[in-house]
Amino acid sequence: MSDLLTWSPIPLGRWFGTTVKVHVCLILYVAFRLLLAPFAVAADSGMKNLEQTAAWLALLLLALAIHEAAHAATAFLLDCDQEDVHLWPLGNLTGPSYTARGVDSMLVAIAGPLISGALALGIAAGLGLIADAQFVWNPFSNKADVGAPWIDATTQAAPLSMVWWIGWFGFLNYILFLVNLLPALPFDGGRLFRGFLANTSIVASKDGMIAPWTARATAAILFLVGVVRLFAGDLGDGATLIGVAVLIELFVRSESRMLEDGGFFDDGVFGYDFSEGYTSLEGSAAVVRPHRESALERWRRRRSDVRRRRRMMTEAAEERRMDEILDKLYRQGRSALTDEEQRFLIRVSARYRNRPKTQE
Repeated sequence: MSDLLTWSPIPLGRWFGTTVKVHVCLILYVAFRLLLAPFAVAADSGMKNLEQTAAWLALLLLALAIHEAAHAATAFLLDCDQEDVHLWPLGNLTGPSYTARGVDSMLVAIAGPLISGALALGIAAGLGLIADAQFVWNPFSNKADVGAPWIDATTQAAPLSMVWWIGWFGFLNYILFLVNLLPALPFDGGRLFRGFLANTSIVASKDGMIAPWTARATAAILFLVGVVRLFAGDLGDGATLIGVAVLIELFVRSESRMLEDGGFFDDGVFGYDFSEGYTSLEGSAAVVRPHRESALERWRRRRSDVRRRRRMMTEAAEERRMDEILDKLYRQGRSALTDEEQRFLIRVSARYRNRPKTQE
């Protein structure tokens, strides 16, 4: 395991030409929820709550599969190439490397939220028309069975009933839709926003800081709302919002470091690779996947390349200035040099004298 953030130990095969894997975060989340379920309610109903938790977790996996299949199917229909998908509880875990170009990349990014939102709206309408039930629109409800629809103003659908299953499935798609509209990585909204910036003439997202600033503002809002929820007594929602805010901030800092070093990721650390746009797939030819560096190895190599190029440019500029100063010294004498030129001459000369022999 070279990088915990890219550790997806369970492969789910190829969906429409896209390799899909289960990220370790999703495994830990499911395990944590199942272990916590029997203790969330009274001991005599603990097994019942465990069954309900296992049921909505299964629906979550189905909603995630549909969400990511929409991305993969759109890429397939547009004849685009999409890198590996790493499923985590909120979609596909992607890092601060997104450099989208082209309308096709934006269509692929928005496909997942669109299908999740359409499912949520369709289920909400169906529950109201057919079952006379009310869909749960409040994502911060403090009810124990938060996703169960309401039969009337005071009664929720019976656990594990047909209305309960349908309502919970719609609610989970609704959550995926809302979360993936956030204009920050690792969410689809962040990839869509970067695609918009990359395709507008107003600002170049690769060189600007609009995307990181927007992501940081999003993280700050989520953090504040999470703190408010904590003080309101809702530990689960509060901790979740704060955790998402911290995750976004970590990605922003990594992105900022790359921009400060003068470089930028060209391919996805955790998911999509939009650096050169989508390329056509040759269906008739066998594709041999070369060895791929880990995210950490790519970041170190590229940072080293950027620093080496910057050092070479600095040394070349210093050599040109040194030639100019020496020429001035030869023609006009040392008294003609300014204080700054004399300091520069002393500093660079000392560095050249002390430079190792291997670098000469």
